[in-house]
Amino acid sequence: MDRETLAEALEYADLTEYQAEAYLCLLDMGVSPAIEVGRESSVPVSQVYDVLRSLESKGYVETIDREKLYVRPCDPEASMANLEARGELLHDAAEEIRDRYRQPNRMDARVGVTKRGETAVENALDLIGDADTVVELAGTYEQLQHLFPALREAREEGVVVRASVYVDGEEMPPEDFDPTGALSELRACSIPGPFLVIVDRHRTCFAPNTRSDEDYGVMIYDRILPFVFHWYYLTCLWNLYPTVYADDPERVTYVTMEEFMCDCHFLWDAGYELRVVVDGVDIATESRRTVEGIVVGLSHFHDDQDLTRLALSDMGAYKSIAIATGDGTIEVGGWGAVFEDMEMRTISLVGIDPGKTPLRGR
Repeated sequence: MDRETLAEALEYADLTEYQAEAYLCLLDMGVSPAIEVGRESSVPVSQVYDVLRSLESKGYVETIDREKLYVRPCDPEASMANLEARGELLHDAAEEIRDRYRQPNRMDARVGVTKRGETAVENALDLIGDADTVVELAGTYEQLQHLFPALREAREEGVVVRASVYVDGEEMPPEDFDPTGALSELRACSIPGPFLVIVDRHRTCFAPNTRSDEDYGVMIYDRILPFVFHWYYLTCLWNLYPTVYADDPERVTYVTMEEFMCDCHFLWDAGYELRVVVDGVDIATESRRTVEGIVVGLSHFHDDQDLTRLALSDMGAYKSIAIATGDGTIEVGGWGAVFEDMEMRTISLVGIDPGKTPLRGR
């Protein structure tokens, strides 16, 4: 490190320009008369005594009274320990400032807004790390790849991870983009949209895409607002687009009652036996519950018109399924179930038997 840079560093450590100059000069000279420090440095001779006394008070030098005043540098261990402590303090302060800059401004306990969209992506890492059942997300290849470490940990814990990636025409993924172990299913969305993550139905991170006039991010910790984002995700970013990757094509797992109804209603209506495994929450006890059985009833509200296939728009109101288990019949509802026996988290279709006709009733 050259002398000029070293002097600048000492000034960062709360020395004045003259103090830094006098101290560096004294390091070169060793024990010297105070007046000589003034002559050999840029410190005015009229001020050198005051400068050296101030350095002594800070522990950098010590003075010796002889026929004239001498001064020598102190052992740097003490003074440099203080310098190093200041450096660590400044480093920690810089990190804290960065963290605070990334943290959203809380509007209340449930909603936070940040001035940077990237902050929503960073906060999504923490939310995904706490996921228990399902993660729904949409973003660019780069955004998804940034989340892969957290998503892989979630998948190892059994969390269902569904992702829509925004593609521009025939855009190809990066060579190192590998969804294996990170995603349950990946779909390609041809219309650019926002960065969106919905975790376990009550936490959401949102940031607009690059076409937005403003850069911002929104974090939501609530059980009502994420429902709106979920329906947007389901109808605009997921249901319309083709699957480009599935980690287990042999096992179909639904994270919404609407999708299960749309896919399976007419199979059941045609006489197929549908065996399912439902993971959810017992309404009475609010505890986690898993049941396996045969679908024996499907209920949903829609017009009486002759439908060849249910659409998501037909699923906007009440819907539930009845499952015959070894312990009786269980009624299962979707997101926000109140009157059923269970609120589903996931429904896995584990068997379809065309040779049997299910019971028609509850």
